[in-house]
Amino acid sequence: MSEAASAARAVLWPAAGLAVWGAHFGAIYAVHAHACERGLQAGQLLGLPWVAALVAAATLLALAALALLFLLAQPVRAATEGGEPEPGFTRWFGAAACVLAGFAVLFQAAPAAVLPACW
Repeated sequence: MSEAASAARAVLWPAAGLAVWGAHFGAIYAVHAHACERGLQAGQLLGLPWVAALVAAATLLALAALALLFLLAQPVRAATEGGEPEPGFTRWFGAAACVLAGFAVLFQAAPAAVLPACW
């Protein structure tokens, strides 16, 4: 692995969980905005309000992605091309960011699922 690829990985890996959190935030508020703008907040999907159903689906998808990223953060004793072991801090920080993002996803999904789309 080249130094540029290694540096990019060192930056992107810890940010992956936070990117999932940001995507979830954008998705749930886009659903709310669309429902409010189009007057669709009273619609039903599988017997549930469709806004709450889509928020729940986005939350489950985000939590699954965060769980996968967390599992990928488990330490691997592989050596890089130079024979040096991969720094553990990058993996540790990526796993910690996934845990933090998981709590944040739950905390932003709760009001989005309970409160009506338009007041």
